[in-house]
This record gives sequence, structure tokens and C-alpha cells, in this order.
Amino acid sequence: MLKRRCFNRGRAGFTLLELLVVCVIAAVLIAISGKGLSSAYAGNSRSSATRVVSTTLFQARALAIQRSRQSWLVRSGNTLKVLGDSLGTKVQLGKTVDLAQRYNVTLGSVAAPVLTDTSISFDSRGLITGSTTALKIIVTKGSQADTVCVTGLGNTRARGC
Repeated sequence: MLKRRCFNRGRAGFTLLELLVVCVIAAVLIAISGKGLSSAYAGNSRSSATRVVSTTLFQARALAIQRSRQSWLVRSGNTLKVLGDSLGTKVQLGKTVDLAQRYNVTLGSVAAPVLTDTSISFDSRGLITGSTTALKIIVTKGSQADTVCVTGLGNTRARGC
């Protein structure tokens, strides 16, 4: 004869009350850590924008040295672009970088804090020429700011200038 075994099968899963408790605990943890994560993200985007400004300044200087011709870095509002001399005509080289759109930061400069347009020119040796002998570009997001400096010799430095 076959013996039938009866197993006591309980329901597998969670009750509605258990799920509700887990969701409340998760919401409290997200609320506590959310502010810290958002401020860290804002700092990272500001740092990334500062690196882009430094790179664009370096690119404009390197372009002048490589081509043995004058080049310009032009800041128009929150955008940066590099122009080069092509037989006496200014030609844009590379793309225009919109830092407000990409990183949600604003740009300012110490040489012309009120003006929205700033231009810095490099001669064929990579030295700054014109009326501006040094420039500070300020990258701001919220209440925090980073500064990128360019000396008369064309050296760029982020922070500590």
C-alpha cells in the first residue's frame, strides 16, 4: 500500500505589514543620505567643469605654440570656445563648450566680473598678450566656487591661485 504523507504547507511570502515596515525604513534611510549624496554630486560636477575650463585654456595655449600663430580663448556667458589665427582670420577650432548646460555651473572672471564676454589671447610662444596679463575664471555652482588661473606666461592652475 501506498502511504500518503501530508505536509503542512504554509504560505510563502511577506505580509502587507512587513512590506510596509521595510518601505518606511528604506524611505527614512534615503531621506537621511539624500542630502549628502546630492551635495557630493554638485561638488563633482563643479570639479568636472573646472577641469574642462583648465583643459580648454591649455588647448588654446598649445594650439598657439603648435601652429606658431595667435590663438584665443573666448568666454561668452557660460560657454567657452577656442579660436585660432588662419591667415589673419579668426577661425573656431573645436566645439563650443556650454558648461551651464553640461554641468549646471556659471562662469565668471576676475578680470571682468561684470562683463559676460572675456577673451584671452596667446601669442605664438604661448604667452598671454593684450591688455590682460593674468586671468582668473571662477566656476560657481550654488554657494561653492572653484578658480582657474592663467599667469602671464600662459601657465594654468586650478585652485590655490
